[in-house]
Parts: sequence; C-alpha cells; structure tokens
Amino acid sequence: MNKVKILGIAPYDGIKFLMEQIAAQRDDIELNVFVGDLEAGAAIATHSSAQDLDVIISRGGTAEMIRQKTSFPVVDIPISVYDIFRSIKLAENYTSNYALVGFPNITKNAHFLCDMLQYDIAIHTIHTEQEAVSVLQRLASENCHTILCDMITNSLAQKFGLTSILITSGTESIESAFDTAVDMARSLEKHKSRLAFYRAVLNDCPYTAVVFTPQGESVFFSRLDGISSYLMEQLKHHLPAVLADGEKKVSCEHKGLLYALHGRRMNVHGQDYVCYYINQKKVPLALTKNGIHYLTKEEAADAYYNSFYGITHSAAALQDTIDQYSTLNQPLVLLGETGTGKHQLARLLYTKSRLNTKPMAIIDCARVNEKSWTFLTDHNSSPLSDINTTIFIHSMESLSDAKFAELLSIISDLNLTARNRMLFTFHYDESGKPSPRCQKLLNTFSCLTLEIPPLREHLEDIPNLASLYISALNVRLSTEVIGLEPEALRLLQAYGWPYNYDQFKRIMNELVSTAKKPYITASAVSRLLHQELPAGSQSHSALDLNRTLDEINLDILQIILSEEHGNQSAAAKRLGISRTTLWRMLQKQ
Repeated sequence: MNKVKILGIAPYDGIKFLMEQIAAQRDDIELNVFVGDLEAGAAIATHSSAQDLDVIISRGGTAEMIRQKTSFPVVDIPISVYDIFRSIKLAENYTSNYALVGFPNITKNAHFLCDMLQYDIAIHTIHTEQEAVSVLQRLASENCHTILCDMITNSLAQKFGLTSILITSGTESIESAFDTAVDMARSLEKHKSRLAFYRAVLNDCPYTAVVFTPQGESVFFSRLDGISSYLMEQLKHHLPAVLADGEKKVSCEHKGLLYALHGRRMNVHGQDYVCYYINQKKVPLALTKNGIHYLTKEEAADAYYNSFYGITHSAAALQDTIDQYSTLNQPLVLLGETGTGKHQLARLLYTKSRLNTKPMAIIDCARVNEKSWTFLTDHNSSPLSDINTTIFIHSMESLSDAKFAELLSIISDLNLTARNRMLFTFHYDESGKPSPRCQKLLNTFSCLTLEIPPLREHLEDIPNLASLYISALNVRLSTEVIGLEPEALRLLQAYGWPYNYDQFKRIMNELVSTAKKPYITASAVSRLLHQELPAGSQSHSALDLNRTLDEINLDILQIILSEEHGNQSAAAKRLGISRTTLWRMLQKQ
C-alpha cells in the first residue's frame, strides 16, 4: 500500500523535531514538515499541490486557519490532558498566580482536567491573535505573573512582561495525530476510488452530467469534453428556473448541434444542487426553417407579452377561461377567425400550464417539407415521441388528406393526448363553422374548445386597444402621437375588421408611423380603411347581393363613411338618415 503523504506545519521547532523523529520510525507515512505559525503556516499550506500530499497536520490556531484557507483535510495534533497537566505542575513550581490562555482545543481539555482535579485556575479561551492581545493586556493589569499557553500567546506574552510556559505536545499526541491522518487518508482514498468508478460508468453513458451549486459554481462533470462556453451559459441561465420549479427541460441549437437539457434540483445532506443531463446530437435538418421548433417558458412569455395581444390585453375577456384551461390536461382546439391571436394565446396557455418547465414543441404544418415530415413521423427525436410536453400543432388545413389522416393516426396510436398536452388551432370555414377537419379532430380526441371572438364583436374595446398600442409604438418607433381624433376613432369603430386584431395592429402601426400631428386624423384613417376594402367594393355596382339586406346596408354604410373620411354627420346626411340611426346600424355589425 502506498505511503500516506503528510504535510506537517509545526508552530515551533520542538514539534518539528519530534514529528520527524517519530515519522522516521514508521513505514506508512511520508512526511514533509515546516515551521510556521498562524498566517505563515496557512501560507505554506495554500502553496502545496494535491499531488504532493494527502493530509495536513498542524496544531491549535494554525490548524484552524489552514482549514479556512485550503480544501485539504487537516488533522490537529491534540493537546492531551497529560500535556496540560504537565504544564500545570511545572507552573506550580514557579508561582501560584497564573492563568491558562489558549484556543478551544486547549481550553476544552483544561476545563475537564480542572473539574476532575478541582483545580481553581483562570482559563481564557481565544480564537484570534487580536483576542490574545486583549486577554494578555488585561491579565497584566491584574498582576498575573505567569500564563500557560500555546505558541501564539507565548510569543506575545513578553510584550506585556508576562512569564509564559508553553504547553507542548508529547510523543503520544503526535503519534495519535499520525494515526488519525493515516486513517483519514485511507478512507478518502476509498471514496476517491469509488468516485473514479462512478465517473468511469458515467463516461460511458450517452448523456453528459453537470452539477451546479445554487450560486452557479460547477462542482461535478461526468466528462470534461463537449462542454462549450455557449452550453455553460445556457446551463447557468436556466439555473434559477430549475431551482424554483424542481425540474426543467430545454432544447437549444448551436453551430449545427441540438442540445436537450434536462435539469433537476437535488438535495444531498441538506445541500441543494442542480444536476443537468445533456443529450447532444447533430441537427438532422434545419428544423426551425422546416416547421418544427421549440420554445422555453421564458421565450413563450416574452413572445406573448411583447406582442400586440399582450400589450393591449386583448384577451382580457377570456382570462378566466384561459386560467381554467391551462390547468387541464385534455387536448384543446383554439378556434377563431384569421388574426384573432390564436398562436399567441397558445403560448400563453403553455406558460401557465403545469408542463411549463419543459419545452413547447411547435409544429407548423404549412412549412413542413418531406424531410421534416419524415423526421416528425419516424425519428425517435421527434416531438411526437416526447412525454409530458406541450405540443402545439397548427395550419393542419395545409396538409394533404393522406398526411392529415396519418398525423391523426399517429396521435391516436401513440396516445399522445394522454402523454402530452396537445394544442391545435383552426379557422372557421366560409359558412362561419368549424371546418370538417376541425370537426374530425374535435370528435376523435374529445377536445376542449376555446372560441376566440372576432374584433367586430368588441368594437367598444377599440379606444382602449388603440391607446395602449399607440403608447407601445411611441416607445418602439420614437414617435410622439397622443391619440386619435374623435372622428378617426369613430371610423375605426365603424369598420368591420375582416382580419381582426392582426389587421388592426397593422393599420395602427402605419397610422402612427406616418402621423405628422400629435393626433391621428380621420382623413388618414379613412384613406387606409378605403384601401382595405376588397377590390371592386368601392362602387355600388360591385356589391355582393347574395346576402341579407342588413349585410348589404352595412357595406353601403362603410363605403359612404370611407368616402366622407369618417364624418358620420356627412354620411348620415347623404344617406338621408339621422346620426342616431347610423350609429344603431353600426352597432349591428
């Protein structure tokens, strides 16, 4: 068995000589010993390397300071009861007025000895050199003639005119320290061997494991290769979320590699850690460019709250329903007209769900090509192979009949609606009802439905929507628009908004960007809305007469309002009706 390498830090030459003498008689240790007290001793220890030693042996305050300065195991040379007793008997030969001053390792045994022998000796415990100075100064003022002490206090006693008797460590104390050091080193060697074994096992594992403290200090790597600076930044970035949620999965792509990060909070002996398991592979194809990508909770929240819908709180009327649906596991279809914010609401639902610690997989069927379709349906890294993931599938109308049927079959065969949270979006068909494909999905998987009303059903919200979005645009575009003229606002409320909030956002963006005055004028609104009318609808002869009279009248009313630049009084006069009647007609749309 290899010899135990011991670094000895002796507070005085006597102990150094004794340590070398005893070590020379043993064949299980290799000793290198220096003289150094307190800071000097700690400095020697900090300059030593792990290859040069297994254990440090020192005494008293020096040993305590070395523990604070290094990570090496430190063994104290004990001050035994016999060592203290010898010093007391020696002091009794000189004077009856003496005190004992020392660090806790000395005074603990001194108290025990005095209690056993019923000695009445003043014992003073110190922890630092500054405390020693204070105690010695007070003892000198109290006419104490002699002190029993360790090396630190011994060197200070002369400054105060005190006689000192050094408490020395005997042969049995040093032998005991060597025995303890050998036992400690052997035990640590077993732990190191076991750790090396586990590290070898983890090295053969396909996943890299990295462990962090809550403060972001990395304390363990199962392998040192493959941890790039980018990856370390990602691990540390998500550290607070893992600590808060207990678990988090993140997917990220960098330089042609796809990383799946699985972070878990661990508690070992009362200490919290975060352990990441990292699955690294080459990106099989540019998934983000071909209809498949992932979002974290933070990314989804940023996307929603920085969007028009988050800024204007346009989904406020649905808030209770969203909060309720976010806690459920059933598949959910978000149903509404074009431009009603279905995609953003899907992100909001995900951020509020119990699965928000794991990525949201988004599948855009309109952008899925043949390669990405093969990856989606056949690859074991496909999001359709995930468990406890939010999977958001949209634009299913763009799939061929065969692929639509195949996708439904995969969802059913893999029982994805039970293993994951499935979200879908659909538009209404031309008749204003769910499309046949939507109806098929609803019936096949017993989906919940979240219907998102069009903007024309909430025209009373337009003043609030406009104000909030103008404020956001002023910050983004460095503009100074205050608001809309009353006639301009009424014109916005009179419009039908066939493309809903997306169209409203676009119109407001252009109005603010081109505004030349603090208030957006009715003429500017009228000009833009006139451009929004379908081709041919600007003349009475192109009106679609295959509708109800109310719908035809509403088109005529919008044309007249547009031509009158939003002036409701002028429009009412041309139509031969009162402004009250015109207002009532607008409320019917």
